[in-house]
Amino acid sequence: MIQNYHKITKVLATSLGLSVEELVRSYDRATSADMVAVCELMCVGFGVVENLSAEIIAWRYFNSSRNTSDIFVLRYKGKLIGAVGAEPIRVKVGNKEYEGICAADIVVHPDHGKRGIGAWMNLHLQHKFPIVMAMGSNENSDTMVRRLFRPMNCRNHFKMLFSVKNYLSIRGWPIFLIQLLSPAATVLLSFFRKPQLASIPPEYELHFNDSTEPLAEFFNNPAYHPRSDNMVLRSAEYCHWRYDLNPKSCFTVLQLHHLGSLVGYGVIKKNETEPLQDFQLMDWDFLPDYRTETHLQILFSAVVNYAVEQGAPSLYVMASDQLSTDSLRKTGFSHRSLDDGFFLFAHEGIAPELFDEKKWFLSFCDTDEAL
Repeated sequence: MIQNYHKITKVLATSLGLSVEELVRSYDRATSADMVAVCELMCVGFGVVENLSAEIIAWRYFNSSRNTSDIFVLRYKGKLIGAVGAEPIRVKVGNKEYEGICAADIVVHPDHGKRGIGAWMNLHLQHKFPIVMAMGSNENSDTMVRRLFRPMNCRNHFKMLFSVKNYLSIRGWPIFLIQLLSPAATVLLSFFRKPQLASIPPEYELHFNDSTEPLAEFFNNPAYHPRSDNMVLRSAEYCHWRYDLNPKSCFTVLQLHHLGSLVGYGVIKKNETEPLQDFQLMDWDFLPDYRTETHLQILFSAVVNYAVEQGAPSLYVMASDQLSTDSLRKTGFSHRSLDDGFFLFAHEGIAPELFDEKKWFLSFCDTDEAL
């Protein structure tokens, strides 16, 4: 459909009684003055959703120092009638890097539905940015997203269960059945799914921190360079925004040191207000010489031990690269049949391996489902 962008723009402009130039001018980044109107539009379009609270929207899209945002809004007769979140990202493909956006929170005011506004807003962003990723869609936008983006089915989910009782309780089992079955199930779980944890060699040390500040040493190390996989690039600044400034969730940063140097890290999502909530391993990386199955198993084992000590009922991980998935299985994680992906658009001329599902690195860090 991107080939028909100009034609679709003209049709929509006519339906709104605008010129093409007026329509394009009316679709631009929201400013801090639009914050209240953006929140109201999101509530009208999505209802009251925790992940779209004013606090979350401000953190994710607005930068008061620039008086602008990363959410594009369509203005019509003095009101906001559409919006698309456009989180800026840098995508590494092979040895090249590209500017792009991760599109999310697509909403059109119900009074203006069925006019193609949602599709046009996405098309305009595809016209403007060389790479656009969309990490999901709801029932209303699923058909549109699948027409505008290419599905990339390369997200694999893994889980390690620690508490059978909590697992059954969350799924609504009757209390008497839980009390009856959980003791035996716990014994079977410990026998058949006992984690295969790797010990930490004497020359390695683990440190835990509630801030990503120590990761500056990792990303500033001259030996560091991103993985060979296609990926959304990380940095100390990105991790600070993603985890330290996050208003919703609590995170613990695990650091693996070898002979006094920081060689790898992992970020664990926890929840202080709901101690029985599942933990998630959000992201991880190593210096290039340490990206081995042995070091991954050390890291994954340390995360498992931490989750158990904190009383987590289970631990979830999302991965796509073969090295990580192999290491997760060997550590004792169970693969879950929830394989899915994201949606991707790219301009012609970008390296074709961008669309090779086997070359991507993805974790929960790359999604908007685990803020």
